Amino acid sequence: MNKSLIAQNIKKNYQLLDNRQYGLAEQNAFNLLKQDPNNHEIYNLIGDIHYKQNNFDKSLWYYFSSLDRNFDPKALNRLGTNIFLLNNNAVAEKVLTNLLAHDPHYVAGYLSLGLVYEQSKKLEKAIDCYKAAIKIDPKEIKAYLSLATLYKQDQNYDDAIKVYQQGLINNPSNHFILSNLGNLFYLQHKYEDAIISHQRAIKAKPDSHVVHFNFANTLLNAGKYSEAIEMYKKTIELNPRFNRSKINLGSTLLSMSNFEEGFKEYSHRIYEDKNFKSVLHKKNLLWNGQNVENKKILIVAEDGLGNTLQFSRYLETLSQLKCKIIFQCQEELHHLFEDMEFIDEIVSLENDYDNYDYWAPLQNLIYLLTPDLSSNCPFPAVLKINDNKLLEWETLIAINDNVKIGLNWQGSASNPRVANNSVSLNKFKNIINNPLATFISLQKGPAVSDIEKFKFEENIINYDLLMDTGSKKFLDTAAIIKYLDLVITTDTSIAHLAGTLGTQTWLLLPKVSDWRWLNSKDETIWYDNFRIYRQKVQGDWSDVFSRVEKDSLELIKNISDLRQA
Repeated sequence: MNKSLIAQNIKKNYQLLDNRQYGLAEQNAFNLLKQDPNNHEIYNLIGDIHYKQNNFDKSLWYYFSSLDRNFDPKALNRLGTNIFLLNNNAVAEKVLTNLLAHDPHYVAGYLSLGLVYEQSKKLEKAIDCYKAAIKIDPKEIKAYLSLATLYKQDQNYDDAIKVYQQGLINNPSNHFILSNLGNLFYLQHKYEDAIISHQRAIKAKPDSHVVHFNFANTLLNAGKYSEAIEMYKKTIELNPRFNRSKINLGSTLLSMSNFEEGFKEYSHRIYEDKNFKSVLHKKNLLWNGQNVENKKILIVAEDGLGNTLQFSRYLETLSQLKCKIIFQCQEELHHLFEDMEFIDEIVSLENDYDNYDYWAPLQNLIYLLTPDLSSNCPFPAVLKINDNKLLEWETLIAINDNVKIGLNWQGSASNPRVANNSVSLNKFKNIINNPLATFISLQKGPAVSDIEKFKFEENIINYDLLMDTGSKKFLDTAAIIKYLDLVITTDTSIAHLAGTLGTQTWLLLPKVSDWRWLNSKDETIWYDNFRIYRQKVQGDWSDVFSRVEKDSLELIKNISDLRQA
C-alpha cells in the first residue's frame, strides 16, 4: 500500500475514533502497521485510540514509539498530557517545556502545559501559558476559556470578563465564550448583561442544550421563574437525557408550590447524586408507595448534612406503615439519631447495604407521605444531645444573664450554592456591638478566620478549637445551640440543626433561594421557630441586615428586661 493510501486510511480511522468505534479503529490500525511498521503516524493513531479510552499506560507506549521514529509535536504533546493524566506532573512539565523549546509556536503545547501548571498550583505560569497561546492564535477558544476560568476561580470576575470580551473580538459568534460570559455577568448580579450574552449564545448555537441550560439558570437567579421554567423545558427538549435540567426544573416548580409536577421532575436527582450509586442497580425495588408492612425499607440520605437533619422528620411518619426502617446516612450524624425507636438500624453512606425489600431517597418521603405539603408537614425529629456535652457547655455559656446569640455566616465550600449561602461577617458589625448580648460563633472551616480578619475578637466568642473536634458532627454545636436565645444564620446545616432543636432562628436568604423556602414567603412550613429575612434585590444584603439590626435590638431589650424583672 503506498504512502498516500495509508494516509487516507489513517484519516478514515480517525473518523471511526470520533464515532467511538474503538475496536474497529484499532483493528484497522494494526493492519496498517503490518504494511508500514515504521510509520510514526500509525503509532500516533493507536496511541490516540487508547488515550480516548483512558488506557493511558498503553497509549504512553505508542506515543514513545512514534517519537522514536520521528519528532512530531503532536505526539510529544500527547505524551506530556498522557504523563500528566498518570499523575506525574513534574515529568509532564519537563516533556511539555521541551516541546515548546523545540517549537515555541505550538499552541496546543501551551494549553497542555497550562493545565499541568494549574494542577501543580503554579497559577501565574498557567496564566502566562494561556496568554502565550492567545498571542500566537487569537482564535484559539480553549485558551480564552482556560484563562478566564482561572480568573473566575480566584473570584477575579472583572479580568475574566475582559478575557471573554477579548475573545469575542476575534470570535464574535462563539457560543462557548458568549455563554460563559453570561454566567460571569450572572455571578455579578448583572442580569441584563447576562441575558443579552445568553441570547447571543443561543442565536449562535440554537441546538445546544448546555447553552439553553446556562440561560435558564440565569433567568432563575434573575427571579424570572416562568421564563426559566420554559427554558429548562427547552433544554430537556434538546436533550431528554440531561438530568440536571430536569432537577432544576423540578426545584423551580417546587419553589412556586407546584408540588405534583415539581417532585416528578425533581426525582431525576437520583441519577446525579453519588449516594444512590449502590442502589440504582436495584431500581425495581424503588419504593413508590407500595404496601411495606413487615418489609425492610432502606432510606438513603442525600445531598448535605442539612438535608438529612431537615427531612429525617419523615422517618417517624414512615414507621406508621409498620415497616422496618434502615436509615443510611452520613456516619458523622449517627449519634444524633441513636435514640429514635422507629429506626431499626442506622448504616453508613460510605458502605453498601444490600439486605432490604425496598429503598427510597429520603426526600421522596415528602411527596409519598405528605402530598399536601403546605398543610401536612410533620414536626422535626427529636435529636439526641450528649448529656456530658450539655454539662460542659453550660459552664462556659450560662455564666451571665446576657442574651446569647449564635452566628453562622458561610456555607460549605463544597456546596455549589456557597455564594448564595454565605455573607460577609463584616455585615454583622452593627449588630454585635451590644453590651446586653453575647455573640458566639457557630462557624467551622476557613471562614472562622474572618473573626480575626475583621477584628471582631472582642465581639464574637470563638470556640472553634473546642467544637466538634472528633468524628461526630455537631456533638458540641448541638449542645451550644440548646443554651442560645437566638441563632442568626445563612442557609446552612446550622439552620436545620437549630430549627430541629427548637432554638429561635433567623434565616438570612437571598431573593432566589433553595426550593424548600418557597419563593415568596417570609415564613416556613418546616420550623415554627424560624423567621426568614429574604433579600428584596438578588445579591443585595443591605435591607436584610437593616431589618435584622432593628429586630435584634428589640429582641435583646425584651429578653434583658424579662431577666432583670
